Amino acid sequence: MKLRSLLGLAASILILLTACKEPEGSSGGTSGAALYAYDSTSSAVLVWTDISALYTSTTTTVAPTKQITSSVFSSKITSLAWGGVCLDSLHGYLYLVSDTGSIVRVGNLRSQSGAVASYDVVSFSLSDTGRLSSSTFGQVAVDAQNDRLFITENGSSSTQIWVVNNASSQGQSASVTLQALHAAGDTGGTGVAAASGSVYAFMLSGDTVGSLVTYTGPRLRKGTAAAFTDANTLIGPATLIGKYGSLALDTGNGYLFVARHNTDASATTAPIQVFTTGAFGQAYNLAPTTTLGSATAQADLRVLAHAGSKDWLAGLGSSSTSGSSTVYLWKSPMGGTAAKIISVSPTTSVLKGIAIDGNAS
Repeated sequence: MKLRSLLGLAASILILLTACKEPEGSSGGTSGAALYAYDSTSSAVLVWTDISALYTSTTTTVAPTKQITSSVFSSKITSLAWGGVCLDSLHGYLYLVSDTGSIVRVGNLRSQSGAVASYDVVSFSLSDTGRLSSSTFGQVAVDAQNDRLFITENGSSSTQIWVVNNASSQGQSASVTLQALHAAGDTGGTGVAAASGSVYAFMLSGDTVGSLVTYTGPRLRKGTAAAFTDANTLIGPATLIGKYGSLALDTGNGYLFVARHNTDASATTAPIQVFTTGAFGQAYNLAPTTTLGSATAQADLRVLAHAGSKDWLAGLGSSSTSGSSTVYLWKSPMGGTAAKIISVSPTTSVLKGIAIDGNAS
């Protein structure tokens, strides 16, 4: 009788645990996340403190919950880089990067509202020494576990990624010496993502990769802060990747999301390719695990951001070289749901960079 009771109790606990378990692919669920976007028109960071509420809002045009402002933004970030916003959700730092190499760091992020106190905003820059000819800086990513920033630089004939060590302790007006990460012969580097010592990068073209069969064209690379190798490269027509290759990393489930700007890439299929981080090193010409997005509704996709530990994906589009006031949101993106299209208020907002805080509460 006692044994039967114990077995019944064990079965009840198992059922309860199963019912409470997050669905597979949930990355820790979707609650407790916030969205940050930099508006170039107002030189302000727009914040939606509850991305779930933003996603379910029935209002066509949604104003931010709050704004974060500083005179440092308008003086140092006069032109935000494409994908020039990233967030260290582990320590509560927001980084903004201009297309000319200026960097602004905002501390105590979650408690900020309105004007940031001077001691919570620091600006520094990438050194003029070592820059590429006629270059522009692009996407920024943070490896929070190693306190390291990665910033793409795309020049007229070559490309590199700047590695910024000790990012959270860089001082006011510091000049960061070049520590370059690149693969010889690559060009057109515009995408980067990083976490826990691994770095992922998108390059548009470069030298051939392979031995028995060689490939050219767009490539994804996986490496460390020190180097990339051809062995850890995805390249070839089966990958479906293309211009501009903004990256977002789901650290909870090991997915790498790659955005393709269909209009500029002359493509007509889904604009987001998804690869597992374990795919690198298996073969070069691998098809994505799946694809996401609408070939028409997101034909202009230029920027991606993932919550990392939570199951949210966000995107921004572009018209020519300009940003947009429209945000695309995917809740549990691997579940196959269509994007929720959010129009930002004010409609004069120009967004070129976004980030999601997966530890907002």
